[in-house]
Amino acid sequence: MAEKMSDMQIMMQEKKNTGTAWTRNDSFDKNGYLIIKNLWSVDALYHSVPPLKGQYNYYDKNPEHFTHAPVESQVEGSTSRYWHPQYRKIHSGIRKKLEKEIGRKLYNTYYYDRFYYPGQSLHKHVDRDACEISVTVHVSTSLEGKDADWPVYIKTPDTYIDKKKTAIVIPGEEKSLVLKPGDGMVYKGCERPHWRDPMPGEVKNVFGKKFEPYYHQIFFHYVLQDGHRAHCAWDRSR
Repeated sequence: MAEKMSDMQIMMQEKKNTGTAWTRNDSFDKNGYLIIKNLWSVDALYHSVPPLKGQYNYYDKNPEHFTHAPVESQVEGSTSRYWHPQYRKIHSGIRKKLEKEIGRKLYNTYYYDRFYYPGQSLHKHVDRDACEISVTVHVSTSLEGKDADWPVYIKTPDTYIDKKKTAIVIPGEEKSLVLKPGDGMVYKGCERPHWRDPMPGEVKNVFGKKFEPYYHQIFFHYVLQDGHRAHCAWDRSR
């Protein structure tokens, strides 16, 4: 998770970190992201919408053991859950798949999932050190039609004339990417700015009951075992 950043902070962080998490996947290193279709079973990922908005923090393997804060700290009005027991083994399972994709060994750091609701957005940012190699996985949504294809945006690296990065040749592109349930976008969280525009949809009354569309996403984070962020392994600061 990242704090809100100014455009200047994003630019400086991006310039500082680009190229620090090299892998053996040329496409990943060139673009800073990969799309993996059907990364994980939707049945194993699915969870119904929690009863309360805000932030849940789970502290052991029992899904009844958690603390709850009424305000989600990154996307106000959403629901996030840190370390939900349902995803503990999946965190490691996805790590093994990513290791094959990028040709580097990884350590787990942390994970959380979020339920977004209409009008909510994810501000443009780059992540902290514990998110060196990350993947966002789409689980499910109650949005229909074109609204269900709510994109995530990511900026690809700038191209520079020299290794000192003093002269930009071609600015990176802002990519709009749509994930289907079970798909994952792997990305270099500390290097690549990423964000979401406001979620579409609207709250409706159906037979006298309030119906609020949702969009469920999970974020799994890792660091390179032999990289300079390895000290973030099994991060528990959230």
